[in-house]
Amino acid sequence: MKVAMFADSFYPTVDGAVVSMETQIKGLEAKGHEVVVFAPKTPKKVEYPRTVHYFPSMEFRSYKGYRVIYAAPTMMECLRKEKVDVLHCHGVASMAILSLTAARAMDIPHVITFHTMANEAVKYYSFLPMRDDLLVPAVWIYLRNMMARSELVIAPSAPIKEELLANGVRMHACEVVPTGIDLARFSPKNYDRGFLKRFGLEGHRVVLHVGRLSMEKRLDIVLKAMVQLKRDEPDLRLLVAGDGPAAGHYKALAQSLGVSDRVVFAGFLPDEDLPKAYASCDILAIASTFETQGLVVLEALASGTPVAGIRCRAIPEFVTEGKNGCLFEEDSCADGIRRCLGRASSMKMNAVATARDYSIEACTAKLVEAYGLAAEVLARDKSFKFWAKKA
Repeated sequence: MKVAMFADSFYPTVDGAVVSMETQIKGLEAKGHEVVVFAPKTPKKVEYPRTVHYFPSMEFRSYKGYRVIYAAPTMMECLRKEKVDVLHCHGVASMAILSLTAARAMDIPHVITFHTMANEAVKYYSFLPMRDDLLVPAVWIYLRNMMARSELVIAPSAPIKEELLANGVRMHACEVVPTGIDLARFSPKNYDRGFLKRFGLEGHRVVLHVGRLSMEKRLDIVLKAMVQLKRDEPDLRLLVAGDGPAAGHYKALAQSLGVSDRVVFAGFLPDEDLPKAYASCDILAIASTFETQGLVVLEALASGTPVAGIRCRAIPEFVTEGKNGCLFEEDSCADGIRRCLGRASSMKMNAVATARDYSIEACTAKLVEAYGLAAEVLARDKSFKFWAKKA
C-alpha cells in the first residue's frame, strides 16, 4: 500500500502532529508500506530521508512555526505520478481542504486525523476580530462539514471521539488510533545521573514538563503549583524541556512568582537527550487541557516515570489514579504532584506496563485496519450512488 500523508505543519517545526506523522511513517515502512509526504515549503531547507512534495506557503502569524499553503498547482500531477492508494491528512486546516479535493478528484479514500482541538486553538491564535462566543461555533460548523466529507476520521483517543460526536460531528466512520510509542527508545534503562548534573539537578527530586511552550499548554498551572510546593518540598525542582512562542512569558511568570530559582528552562532537547530526561526525572507533570492524546504522557510512562496529569480530555485515558500516576483539577495541581511524588516508586512498573499496549507495532496495525475501513466506506458510497442513479 502507498500512502500520501498531508501535513499542515512539518519540519523544521516539531509539534505533536509532526511527531505523530513521523512515528506512523516509520511504523508503516516497517510493515512494508510506502509513504510520501505533502507539506508546506519553508524558508529553511530541511534534509529529510523520504520523498516530500513541497508547496508554496506563507507563515501563519498568529502561530509561530505554522504555515499555510496558498498555491498547489502541481499537487494533482504529483499524486497521479505517485499512484497512491489513500490520502491521510494530519490536520484540519488548508491541507485538509486540498487533500480532500484531491481525493475526490482521484476517487481514492481520504482519512483525516483530528490532532488539534481547533475549537480551542482559535481562542489563542485566531486572526479574526470575533468574540469567542461567535468564533467557536463557526469553527464547529467548519469541522462538521470537513469531517463529514472524509471517508474516515481518526481520533487519537476515545474521549476525543466522544467529544466530536457530542458536538454533532457526523462521520462516515471514526476509529480511535493512538500514535504508537517506540518502546526501544523510551525505557527506564535511559536513566542518566549525568543528565541531571548537567542542569544542576543532581540530588534533587525533579518534576519534568515536556512540550511546546505556548499559552494553550498551560505551564502556568504547574508554575503556580511550585509556589505551594516550595514550602513543604524544599528540594523539589521543575525541569522544563521545550521551547515556543510563550517561553519568555513563562520565564517572566516564574520570576514574578518567586520560583525562578526552582525552575530550569532547558530549551528544546535534542533527540538523544529526551529519553534521558524522562527516565531520570521523578515524575512528569502535564496541565494542558488541549491534548487529543498527549504523546509526552506515554513517552514518560514507557520510561517508567509516573504522570501527574490534569483531569481533562485525553489525559485520563492513559493515566489511572494511584496506578501509574495521579490526576488533578486545575486548582489542585500542587496536590496532584505531591501525591504522585509520594507514590512514584511504587507506580513505575505499572507505568511501563501501560505503555506496552501502545507500541508502534500495535498502533500501526490499527492504522492499517483504519485505511482498509476507509476504502470500504468509499466503495460502499460509490455503490450506493450507482444504484441510486439507476433507480
